[in-house]
Amino acid sequence: MSSDPMEDHARSSPPTFAAGDAASPGSPPPLLSVVLPTFNEAGNIARLIERVAAALEGIAHEILVMDDRSPDGTAAVARAAAAAFPQARVIERPPPPGLTVSILDGVSRARGELVVWMDCDFSHPPELLPELLAPLQRGDADLTCASRYVTGGADERDSRAAVWASLVITRLAHWIVDRQVLDYTTGYVMAPRRLVLGLGLRGDYGEYCIELLGVATLRGYRVLEIPYVSVPRVAGESKTATNLFGFVRRGWRYLMTIGSLRWRARRLRALGT
Repeated sequence: MSSDPMEDHARSSPPTFAAGDAASPGSPPPLLSVVLPTFNEAGNIARLIERVAAALEGIAHEILVMDDRSPDGTAAVARAAAAAFPQARVIERPPPPGLTVSILDGVSRARGELVVWMDCDFSHPPELLPELLAPLQRGDADLTCASRYVTGGADERDSRAAVWASLVITRLAHWIVDRQVLDYTTGYVMAPRRLVLGLGLRGDYGEYCIELLGVATLRGYRVLEIPYVSVPRVAGESKTATNLFGFVRRGWRYLMTIGSLRWRARRLRALGT
């Protein structure tokens, strides 16, 4: 077992499998698996499936809706929408719920060589998927992610507290960990499935993204950021921190993750690697 907890990939939360979670027998594996972690996204999920499928028309892909037993009926809405899209699967996850474990569960179940995940409130535009895919296919990057902080990107969400908190956290990571990445809390990442499972996803919330991108850069993987504009959610209630209390409640985990990455960076420099 590794002595470095950052090298573990949530072994304490193994993927779980449910009845009906199966691809068509004999179907070839897709190039890309799109993981959609949902909780109370009934107002968004049908349109999101449609837009993902439209954005990836002509590209072999699958869509995995990983629902945390949403009380608003997200899974039922998704299944109804998926009837028109055979590449879509809807999986109602058993406990424990959570953003990171939902993403990891989806990545573990994915059949694609590449995986991507995004927020399900349209703050992450599905139309960006081909732009995230192209550099990986060309071999120009090892991971790609959408970025609000590169030229052409912007954060136009309604909550100024959320905008401010994301900027402060990502600037701290940029300064303390590595300057290769500008948007450490993007939450919209595409990479080879084996690479994601190897690097791991750890944490309860958005800190998983800081660690994933931070570890990737420290290990020498090439991260390429594609600009996008983060817009206000279309429907439902945001699960991000939208006020100072929410930022403080979750922000300490982000700071601990950044501190851990700083320690690892120092260790690597001391070893000359």
